[in-house]
Amino acid sequence: MTTERTSKGRKPTVFWLTVIAGVLAFVALALTILPGPFYRIRLLSLGMAFQSITDGAYVGILAMAFGLISAAIALFSHHSRLAMASLIFVIGGLLGFGVPYYWLQKAESVPPIHDITTDPAHPPAFTALLPHLAHIPNTPVYGGGNARARQIERESVIGFATRGEGRRNPEAALVVKNCKTWSPRCLATVQSVYYPDIRPLIFKGRNPTQVYAAALAIMHRRGWTVAFASPGTGRIEAVARTAWFGFKDDVALRIEAVPSGTRVDMRSESRIGLSDIGRNAERVHRFLHALQSYFHE
Repeated sequence: MTTERTSKGRKPTVFWLTVIAGVLAFVALALTILPGPFYRIRLLSLGMAFQSITDGAYVGILAMAFGLISAAIALFSHHSRLAMASLIFVIGGLLGFGVPYYWLQKAESVPPIHDITTDPAHPPAFTALLPHLAHIPNTPVYGGGNARARQIERESVIGFATRGEGRRNPEAALVVKNCKTWSPRCLATVQSVYYPDIRPLIFKGRNPTQVYAAALAIMHRRGWTVAFASPGTGRIEAVARTAWFGFKDDVALRIEAVPSGTRVDMRSESRIGLSDIGRNAERVHRFLHALQSYFHE
């Protein structure tokens, strides 16, 4: 009889704790997931979207706390359904917290740069896209920008190199710290240190026309918007959009004949943001891998 009364006495408490955990989990997921689509349709500014994701992480922590407490009480009082629901809400809170935490960790693991190319000495240039790049935060000039932008870029890169993930490679940090001013040479140095495997792709036994057709096909397959394509010069310019926020990144491809076959150089740059969170390097890697695999399909 005593056990029954205790169980019944605790039921309202555990029920409302579970409800609170569910509401918090729902809010956390909404604050984390919706800012991307809302930013794409211009319902939120970028600052508001990022703030929403941050708030979602904190709400996710609360959801996990309430969910764990309600699950413990429900198990103790033999309310198995409420315990199961509470654990589901814990998972929801974990997702609400985990998504922004994952991106934060990823941002801290890569250098804060946003322009990647296989040929830093002579990066493929944006020409057809230039009219669309006149008023964007990031300059289409490789390693360029005004004095203030270059100073911020240099300080951010040096800050990365001397703390956290960057500090794990002291030799790389020393090389980066030797960049006295932000310039194409400095950007190329940072890329070579942290993305040493970003290199031109050489096709032996394939002519530029074949490689050009394959590259264009892959771009269309990936849903990129091709802004310029010239088979004669082997140049392609396109715009790729990220899935979540729909950020526009510009891509330039240069395909040319060399004595050993056909050489492919690629450049990918984000229009906004100091750091691309490794997105452009990943895009270059995946595209060149897909291009290499194209002839083995």
